[in-house]
Amino acid sequence: MTTQLQSSTSSRRGFLRKGCLTAAAVGLTVCGGAALAATYQPNIDFPTISSGDDTVNNRTLIAYASKAGSTAEIAAKIGETITKQGQAVDVLPVAKVTDLSLYSAVILGSAIRVGQLLPEAMKFLQANQAALAQKKFSAFIVCMTLKDDTEANRQTVSAYLDPVRALVKPASEGLFAGVMDLGKLPLFERLMIKMMKAPEGDFRKWDAIQAWAGAF
Repeated sequence: MTTQLQSSTSSRRGFLRKGCLTAAAVGLTVCGGAALAATYQPNIDFPTISSGDDTVNNRTLIAYASKAGSTAEIAAKIGETITKQGQAVDVLPVAKVTDLSLYSAVILGSAIRVGQLLPEAMKFLQANQAALAQKKFSAFIVCMTLKDDTEANRQTVSAYLDPVRALVKPASEGLFAGVMDLGKLPLFERLMIKMMKAPEGDFRKWDAIQAWAGAF
């Protein structure tokens, strides 16, 4: 009888031990998957472009902060347009800008997230405020609110430039719609966008972008 009880107890302990180990393994798998999903970032190309006559002293810098690539593509198009006017242009992510003394003009572009410029754009502006104040400075922002290009929406989006104006007043400001491509968003943001039922698509108006760049 005692032997049977010991055997039964041992079996029960073994079962519980296996059950706990299995549950722990499942928990690690689920939690690990969530962690991977939270840190997953799509592979997006952020171009670095140098165009025009390298002997020209008065170069124009287009420094941009982009999250999913739409702002980077707009920066590249602005650079292409200005180059066609005979100017030398560099298009760089803000993190790669090291020397503003090379430029007579600077255009800063940023995507808008949650009503704000990307942190790296503001960091660039704050770090170079004095130098930018001595140059021809312009700014553009890219915001999905402008997929519906109404006067009310433009006023809303224009206000997002207030932190820029407080540091360096732009000579020209561009307000552009962007792209909603779920494939270029981290998983968490993708799920949030789907819950909000936000429309996907490319809402950029290239004619307006080129016209703004041409006037620069």
